[in-house]
Amino acid sequence: MSIEQARQGPNKQENSFKEQFAKLETIETAGGTAEVVDIAPAQSKDEGPVLFAPAWACTLPVYKPALETLVNEGRRVLSLNHPRRGGEMKLTYAEKELVKEYPNEEVRKALTLRDILNKKGVGKVDVIAHSEGAVNAAIAALLNPEKFRNIVFFGPAGLIGGDNAIRLFKGFAAQGNPKPSLKEIPVGEQQKKATQAEGRTAIEYPEIPTTETAKQVGATAGREALKYMGQNPFRAIKEGWGLSKVQIDSLIDKLHERGIGIVVISAVDDPVFPTKTMAERLKKGSLDGFLSVRGGHGQIGEHPEHYMAMANQMLEKLRDRGRQPTINTSDE
Repeated sequence: MSIEQARQGPNKQENSFKEQFAKLETIETAGGTAEVVDIAPAQSKDEGPVLFAPAWACTLPVYKPALETLVNEGRRVLSLNHPRRGGEMKLTYAEKELVKEYPNEEVRKALTLRDILNKKGVGKVDVIAHSEGAVNAAIAALLNPEKFRNIVFFGPAGLIGGDNAIRLFKGFAAQGNPKPSLKEIPVGEQQKKATQAEGRTAIEYPEIPTTETAKQVGATAGREALKYMGQNPFRAIKEGWGLSKVQIDSLIDKLHERGIGIVVISAVDDPVFPTKTMAERLKKGSLDGFLSVRGGHGQIGEHPEHYMAMANQMLEKLRDRGRQPTINTSDE
């Protein structure tokens, strides 16, 4: 495949989503051999592709409905299974200085993302990153900010301050707990009258039920997590340990200063990275938006018709608004 063909992406007319999703491409990266999907919509609404950066221990099968939703929104999508073995993490001295405070395994994943973009021959990309994906996507953007346009973080790691592995894994284990915010949220008569008096309409929130897609995604996530950890337990443990230690507040500041638009979406029933803690810590000037939404940590995969669509809407708003770097982007 030529570089020009790579830039154009897969043949839109040739394959359906199912067929394109099944065509895994292996790409050698600094982090090892990655399995990559590159899926084009029938009609594109944006020239720039979306790179979807997955959560820890989550693979392409977990996100299949979410990626299909994004393709149906008219976006070309790149995503991957992170390598479980191998890789030579070669960095220049300047790059080492940039990332020296971040965990080794997160840098490995960041280099995997960067090498995929380079070898696919794409220009600027938008990013939707889930959970751990926020960390390695942000590091990748720090290393090569010219390749990134706008980023939406969903349930991002690294933004709740001091953490530890025990609390983190308890949070992961609690993902199956009830999510009260998904129930119907009615509006009382008094509230209706008050909002009408102000010339506004009170919003009622219907229940978001557990769909077959949500059930299937949850079951797939459990199976794939076991497979992921079994392929390289030592690397998986190091990834989880590093994830409990990393913080990316200052990293987000740097990306924002370089003109990259950033929105955070966090679900109020998320036991992994709690919304309240995150909202209290984030600086107002560091983001283009912070959305507190209903549900839990995995909603972007379980209910993509709501949450993946929302993430893409945020990318569209950032694109239409446009941003410029506020400081010199050199690292001198």
